[in-house]
Amino acid sequence: MSAVTWLAIAGGAVAPGLMAFGLFVWADAWTYSPLALNAFKCALGSSLFGLVVLIFYRRPMPERAVLWLAFSSLLGIVIADTLWLAALQILGARRMIAIDALKPFVAAFMGWLLLGDVVPWLGYLGVVVCALGVYLLNVESAAKEEDDDAVVEADDVAVEEATEPPYLKGYAYATVNVILDVYAATITVAERGPLSSAEVNLLRFGLAAVLLILVWVLREGRLKSDAKPMPRRDWMRVALGVVFVTFLTPLITVWTMFVLPLAVAVTLWSLTPLWALPVSAYFGQRVSRRALMGAFLATGGVVMLAVAVT
Repeated sequence: MSAVTWLAIAGGAVAPGLMAFGLFVWADAWTYSPLALNAFKCALGSSLFGLVVLIFYRRPMPERAVLWLAFSSLLGIVIADTLWLAALQILGARRMIAIDALKPFVAAFMGWLLLGDVVPWLGYLGVVVCALGVYLLNVESAAKEEDDDAVVEADDVAVEEATEPPYLKGYAYATVNVILDVYAATITVAERGPLSSAEVNLLRFGLAAVLLILVWVLREGRLKSDAKPMPRRDWMRVALGVVFVTFLTPLITVWTMFVLPLAVAVTLWSLTPLWALPVSAYFGQRVSRRALMGAFLATGGVVMLAVAVT
């Protein structure tokens, strides 16, 4: 493999660590609606991408690429990310990371269905191993919360009783997010044209920011007064989380999609469960042996899938 390919693999493996850190930074800081958070992160993220494009790229963008990337933005950011943020508030960061580990399997299926990719038997074995790891992660999280009565704490985010509909709704949101996110990535790879990662992200997050702000103004109009006001320290935490989650991570991961096959790139993104363990320990959360086993199984399955499709 070329040096660029190795660099893409290394970058794709490191990016989930940036994502995990950003998630834990803002997980309990935002007190307003998921829609408002999505609008805020897209506006700040697109501003950072705009600065990069202004410095390094000054060229016209193909109309076809702009139109397709607008559609990708609608699916993957406006709809999928809003569902993702809603699920994060319901399920907590660790559960969301576990659901995100399913993305390689969806990518393998969509790659086969839409791009003609073929996954060898080792890849399907990786699917089984990773699914088992995700199951253990979810069982560990659920067991952790059974000691509470009506209200439980999920990764420092207060949610209703774990066996009631709010959790089911959170899992539904997270699952739809996975499907739309991978499909949007497929569109991005197929229709980006000559655009760089920074330009693609500027278009996707910039268009998403405009749409989300319009929707937010029409639907909410202002930050809800019944929500707990955010002190300046929490605003800074959310802004720092956006730098990791909405700027650095997509800057790297979108570039890896241009260098590596889609299934391999998405597989590398799913290394987040392993990164989440040291990050959660850093933030003072207990990591059980079952969580360690689940994370390593999930990551092992992801690695098997990556090897199979490389």
